Amino acid sequence: MACGCHLLYPQQIVQVSRLLPVSAASAQYALESDGAVSYTVEGLRLLVRHLSDPELNAMFPTESSQGEYSINPYTFGDYVDPTVGYVRNRFTVFEIEVHNRAFAKVELNPLKAVLLTDRGGEFLQPYGILAGSSPRNFESYYRARRSPSGNDFYRFNMRMGIVRSNNYNIDRKIFKGESYRGLLVFDPLAAEVAQVALVLRDFVLKFNPHDAPLETTTLRFEFQREVQRELVERERDESQSGPVTYTRLGGPLQLDRGAAGNPTRAASALEGELQDRLTGINSCFAREFAAGR
Repeated sequence: MACGCHLLYPQQIVQVSRLLPVSAASAQYALESDGAVSYTVEGLRLLVRHLSDPELNAMFPTESSQGEYSINPYTFGDYVDPTVGYVRNRFTVFEIEVHNRAFAKVELNPLKAVLLTDRGGEFLQPYGILAGSSPRNFESYYRARRSPSGNDFYRFNMRMGIVRSNNYNIDRKIFKGESYRGLLVFDPLAAEVAQVALVLRDFVLKFNPHDAPLETTTLRFEFQREVQRELVERERDESQSGPVTYTRLGGPLQLDRGAAGNPTRAASALEGELQDRLTGINSCFAREFAAGR
């Protein structure tokens, strides 16, 4: 008896969570054509844009295409969680962009930001980079998920390198004529969350002669959540010539007249044999499903 795993194709679920900016709260706020929302005052322009998982994967295509071994630190790459049938959200990510054309220098401390949700006063804190920088941080997050293997140490270092290069850094003053951008990261949103507000607290507009904040402002950006969920029917492409995965059931398939001394007489032997075969079939389908075939 042979079981061809390639013959059955379960439905593939594609789920994407997006945060869309709502109407501007005042004349200083404006909705941009690329989905960002901007804040402008006296020659200073700050833009905030939510980045969905497909957008984050497009930023790091090679690092996002290795299944469960993808090293994109902001997403699960293209790894389909077999327990739910789709790619889970790892984080909620915003891109912050600051253009300073008028002030001597300005500064945004990303760790003072909060993400408010409509779920009973819930608020999320941002992720810092290094351990100890914030209650939530990338170093501790990925160290807790790192095994002792050399490959896992390599993936850990690669992820941390990407985070150091792309996160919005602390103590980053933006002088007149300069621009700066970086990513601001929070935990993933609960399924029932429909609205969020990103609050950037104590954005420094002016400093005194001792380099201490003299004038600050707090900015609030409102977003409506949209979750797109699509079932994709997958059919076998007969033109493909790649290897086909099979599970073959070998060994005795029935009791042989109850012959004395025949190991198939024992109930435990039968149970063990069936369990081995079912485990093989299940692992076969799980690998093919996770690989998207």
